[in-house]
Amino acid sequence: MTLVTAALIVLAVVGSNAFQFWDPAEEFPQLNTYFDNNYIGQSFETLQEKHPDLVKISSLGKTPGDNDIHEITITSDVSNWQTANKPSVKYVANMHGNEVRGRGLLLKFAYYLAMSYESDQDVRDIMATTVFHLLPTINPDGFATATKSCSGVDGRYTSDGTDMNRDFPSSWQSGTRLKFANETKMLMNYATRVPAVLGISFHDGALVTNYPWDGVPDILSGKYAASPDDALFITMAKTYSLNHKSMSKRAAQCGQDDFKDGITNGNKWYKVFNGMQDWNYMYNDCFEVTIELGCCKYPSDAADTFGKVWSDNFNSILKFSKLANSGVKGRATDYFGNPLTDVTITVSGINKTTKVRHPEGYYWRPLLGGTYNISASKHGYYTLARKSIVVREEEPTQIDFILIPKSQDTGVIEDDTTENDTTEDDTTENGTTNNTYQDDPTNFVVLFSIMFNVFSAFW
Repeated sequence: MTLVTAALIVLAVVGSNAFQFWDPAEEFPQLNTYFDNNYIGQSFETLQEKHPDLVKISSLGKTPGDNDIHEITITSDVSNWQTANKPSVKYVANMHGNEVRGRGLLLKFAYYLAMSYESDQDVRDIMATTVFHLLPTINPDGFATATKSCSGVDGRYTSDGTDMNRDFPSSWQSGTRLKFANETKMLMNYATRVPAVLGISFHDGALVTNYPWDGVPDILSGKYAASPDDALFITMAKTYSLNHKSMSKRAAQCGQDDFKDGITNGNKWYKVFNGMQDWNYMYNDCFEVTIELGCCKYPSDAADTFGKVWSDNFNSILKFSKLANSGVKGRATDYFGNPLTDVTITVSGINKTTKVRHPEGYYWRPLLGGTYNISASKHGYYTLARKSIVVREEEPTQIDFILIPKSQDTGVIEDDTTENDTTEDDTTENGTTNNTYQDDPTNFVVLFSIMFNVFSAFW
């Protein structure tokens, strides 16, 4: 990589941020206090009442301590968020109940998005293209028992003594877990209902952005464990750290920690099995990072803590959120335009497939700029491959997939699955398609099948 190329990447990651800074605590001083779980729920209710077109609230359920895990969804035209052509981002905090900064950050972020919508065009733009799901605390029982301390474990665990960040499934662990904490189960169910493209889990105890893998069995703790999307995760992590006021400063900011550019590979820092970050990437196609917001886990001064965490992270969280609309995006349908789900998106050279999970067939696949071969496949359908797709950093490339069934009730196509069950579609550099099939017997059968079924539908 040349110095010029490296400089361009840094400029793309840092860029400019036109969002107008405003601290919601100026109008709502209680946001700079160590508010309890009820205040989160009341705040969400107030935001929904005042901004019904932008805000929809819910609870993931009750914890054993009878606390709700409050969730807020914020986007334009929020009543239709589940069917809208927008990617979701999911930001959670306070997984460890004694790590508190993320609570204040996400509650302020909810106020900022909802209350800046009318006055800030950039907020309107990002909410027109992105759905935000915010959960300020996913371990309210732990927070209720936590005490102010820069270290220690009081309040870290759930009420049944579970460390949630060691409580998620992993294909690398032998045996089957017999029990998950109630909070873990609720988060797992929620991830299925809300298929997010990007995710952040906010923690405390360091100042760094951590990315997968967190733990690989045959790689020792302290050694680098690259995921299939390692280069992308590095860019994502730098997008957060370099836009933070101090995270990327090369200094031992928390004692012994000294992270270049303010980022670290999880396993290289220290190995964690059954963490939420790896689980979301592995099983849910959610590109999630873990953000450590500060050295002291539960500082004594709430006003100073929450005021600083908001100003330090304001640019970072907004710049990071834009990554949901990067790489490629599109829609998977059959040739009648009906949406298809459970379609596998494969990018050549990256050993990580993603699924179309949106009920309307929309998908988003974050990628770095470059040229890719991308295919879509689904059981019972021919695989459609697109070659030489050019992806640019500025905006996502639109690639739609129209999949053709291998068989119909008419029995026109009866074809055993082979490695050659693929139709190819030439694609130009700007992502538009020439809609041509390659001249081979398989594609002739496919084309004949299209014509037959279209005529049959209108007979």
